Amino acid sequence: MGTIEVVDGLIKTVPLADRSIVVTRAEAQATELVEALEDLGAEVLRLPTIRTVPPLDTESLERAVRSASGYDWVVFTSANGVEFFSRTADEIELGAVRALEGSRVCCVGPATAQVLEGVGVNVDLSPDVHYAEALLESLSSEGPLPGRRFLIPTAAKTQPILPEGLRALGATVDIVVAYQTILVKGADPALLERIRSGVDLITFTSPSTVQGFHALLGGKHPGRAAVIGPVTAVMAR
Repeated sequence: MGTIEVVDGLIKTVPLADRSIVVTRAEAQATELVEALEDLGAEVLRLPTIRTVPPLDTESLERAVRSASGYDWVVFTSANGVEFFSRTADEIELGAVRALEGSRVCCVGPATAQVLEGVGVNVDLSPDVHYAEALLESLSSEGPLPGRRFLIPTAAKTQPILPEGLRALGATVDIVVAYQTILVKGADPALLERIRSGVDLITFTSPSTVQGFHALLGGKHPGRAAVIGPVTAVMAR
């Protein structure tokens, strides 16, 4: 039901008061969600289930960054992809802005767009619905795809929905591994026991967070889940 609090003389509704919610995002990316939930009154339990690291093959990423301006579109499906692409561009003294000159830039979601804009890159296309199928539909509406060249910097393990969909429509697609997502191997035993004892909601932002949660706690968990996108939903089920 939530409650009403008075803060600095102002009435504030806290609809998630007395609700316990688990956030499974990587530690570096969890703050915005955690603060939003806490602002609504929730008790937030941080359980990072994944972390991101550089790819094993850094030379392929460097080559992709150097050649990015030769593509019609460069598509970023996550903020992590932007961060590792930009970091590599800086390391080779090129910079993200110069690396992407001449290419149109597409991304999934406002968080990814924010990171791109933070490194000075203008976003040409960002669909309102934040998953691969919506991105494919948006790109196909930008004009004929046969002959168009796409570069997709992505995680080492990712769903093939977008590249396969683009290729089916006649586009040429190159995928470069920009980073790896690895599962966190351990967590505070007291926190794990607290979650096992019962929480109101567990949030999952990607299939890998579901896998990481399962690796840490094992078996099925009776709690309710909130997920982003249909692929994550399938994994959670």
